[in-house]
Amino acid sequence: MDDSRADIKRQKIGWFCSYVPEELIIAAGLQPLRLQAGTDPIEKADSYLPANYCHYIKRILDSGLKNEYAEIEGMVFVNSCDGMRRLFDLWQHYLDTPFAFFLELPRNRNKMGIKYFAEQLHVLKNRLQNHFEIDITDGHLKEAISLMNRRRAEIMGLFQKQKSVPAPFSGTDLQGICRKESTGNKADENLTTALGMGSEINTTAETAPRVLVAGNSGFKPVLIRLVEKLGGSVVAFDTCDGIQHYRDPVEEDEDPYITLARRYLLRPSCPRMPNTPERITRLEHLASEYAVDGVIYSSIKFCDHSLFEVPHLEKRFNDVRIPLLFLENDYSWSDIERVKTRVEAFIEMIAGPISASVRTG
Repeated sequence: MDDSRADIKRQKIGWFCSYVPEELIIAAGLQPLRLQAGTDPIEKADSYLPANYCHYIKRILDSGLKNEYAEIEGMVFVNSCDGMRRLFDLWQHYLDTPFAFFLELPRNRNKMGIKYFAEQLHVLKNRLQNHFEIDITDGHLKEAISLMNRRRAEIMGLFQKQKSVPAPFSGTDLQGICRKESTGNKADENLTTALGMGSEINTTAETAPRVLVAGNSGFKPVLIRLVEKLGGSVVAFDTCDGIQHYRDPVEEDEDPYITLARRYLLRPSCPRMPNTPERITRLEHLASEYAVDGVIYSSIKFCDHSLFEVPHLEKRFNDVRIPLLFLENDYSWSDIERVKTRVEAFIEMIAGPISASVRTG
């Protein structure tokens, strides 16, 4: 194959799920781009999907049908849920994206699961090589792994600083950093400087109640901005574009496909994976580490994986006396006034005397 990597560096590969290994895309000389769905009224997707379908997937399809992803040369999907599998089928049938790949993700996180996922990464590698007429060597992949490890370490360094009281960054600023990291040029050496976060600015009052935001698909800044506008301090967000996505580096001293598979399978999991008790315990530990006064858990409507866990989560946090607010949204937050009322009441509650005992307990 002609290894003319310079000719394809500007070609972008879109992805949605944080189980997609960006390292493989980078190793191919391509630019991984985390895609966001539009929030304008749905115009076309309702003709292809039922009314009671995941709003995130609907909006992705609607954006695609309206040609909002015209700059994308390829797409990598993951079988994160039945909805994503259906989206891939529709995408292949109705859209003409030159490259589309469906990455099989095992639910087992044992040695057999890691071996199977590593094999699927080899399949993705071969498909990228054949379509873009490029060689992806182990050397290319190891360089990409090292690059992404540095970027993750920089982002997690910012999250670590948020444990201070008061937190040095607003949640809105930190979320903006994560969005820019996942959509920007991966060649930026000094990530935080390039993204405009070279120095710490204390934008949070020391007395503001500290909030941890968790749940799925937190790409839109609506909720975090709302919490901070109403007087709360979002010190961290444990979503698939937050701590879950950036924690844990890839080991650099073994077979790169095995280490990639291990890192992505064993990183903090989302509700798509088994072991609900493990995730709930981890969220409880995060609440303690960040000394929060309350947790807001947000889920997109009709996301069965997340909604299944909510009752277990509410019971556990009630037992350990950590205030928890559960919110559903349609990705565009069209019912923001109703949400505002609930968030405002929650902030007022955790700002009272109980919050001090939670923070110091």
